[in-house]
Amino acid sequence: MSDTTRHGRIVIWLLALAATAAGMYYWGRRSGEQQLGARAPAAEVAAQGGSRNAPTGAAGSAPATIPRYTGTAARPLPSLDTPLRLVLPELQRRAADEPAAACRLAAEMEYCDGLRQRLSGAENNLDNLERQLERMPNDTAQQREQRQRMADGYQSMTEKLLSQSEHCAQVPPITPEQRTGYWRRAALAGHPAAMRHYASGNAFRFPQLLDNLPALAVYRNEAESVARAAAERGDSRMIASLAYAYSPGRDSGRRSLLSQAVQPNPVESLSLFLQLRDSLPAPQPGATPEPVAPGGGWRGGGGRRGFGGGGGFGSLPPREAIDAQINALSRDLSPEQASQARATAAERAQSWTAPAAATAPAAAGAPPSPMFLFQGAVPDVQRQECGPT
Repeated sequence: MSDTTRHGRIVIWLLALAATAAGMYYWGRRSGEQQLGARAPAAEVAAQGGSRNAPTGAAGSAPATIPRYTGTAARPLPSLDTPLRLVLPELQRRAADEPAAACRLAAEMEYCDGLRQRLSGAENNLDNLERQLERMPNDTAQQREQRQRMADGYQSMTEKLLSQSEHCAQVPPITPEQRTGYWRRAALAGHPAAMRHYASGNAFRFPQLLDNLPALAVYRNEAESVARAAAERGDSRMIASLAYAYSPGRDSGRRSLLSQAVQPNPVESLSLFLQLRDSLPAPQPGATPEPVAPGGGWRGGGGRRGFGGGGGFGSLPPREAIDAQINALSRDLSPEQASQARATAAERAQSWTAPAAATAPAAAGAPPSPMFLFQGAVPDVQRQECGPT
């Protein structure tokens, strides 16, 4: 292949990539213009739907009894495939009174925020890719094919991202306080997915913590009661999250917001770990252990470390990781305390709802949601989990 031909192919690649980048820029700018142009009415509507009962100070606390939400009589939510701008007014209106709609609206906004961040990252990486392609040798057919694969792969990835992002086009972001208010409303109404998302602290995003301090103060007062209600109703991920939050060894890694909202209690931690282990399916004789995902997460960890403790069990299967926690706690507790923990776990096996399998519906083409994450963290609630249950 002549130098002129090779140069022409490089130009074609870069033009295609530049067109993709232009699309990303257009989508981002269009969303930004909508945010500026429609901020007042959008914020006003969101305040009516998402912040009518939003916390304004640190005195809030969860109700003594969080109602059980079944959703059997709830109306269906709009299709996940419908562009958000077409159903946003309906979701905002229904979120004032329907826990599933409040959960869905908050999840939609987090989904769109994630897409905007990924688009920004892809656009920032375009210059690096162009320089890398220009520096790569192209003397052999194999080298040219490698260059072609890199350019095609990047373009395919960004085009797919742009296609996904059309779901969020012309939808202005809402404030962190409003989004957290939707999660809180759905959680206090007993929606299981929202209870897990709110109590775990996932409703708060680290880059926006200082923008959401009043809501964080309220969360600190009610997170434990919401988490315990979810655990009592059979949410195995919340049992795991609480077990780690109560553990005195929780400071060996990054502390979750839930762990900062409760006091250490090794007896309670051990009882929850015992309960969690007993809820796991019995190992089948001769069965091959399930492989750990490349990212370290158990059952499709998506790049996050699996259920473990102290940073040292990030790649262990759930049963082995839980056993490690049980052994460590039992070693540090007195025989009387350990006996108390076992008795509590046995009592709860009768009085609590049996923990459900820690699985979540995944979006089409997405990897399965992990069973447990590092130090009791829980995966984000996805849009499809907010429907009536």
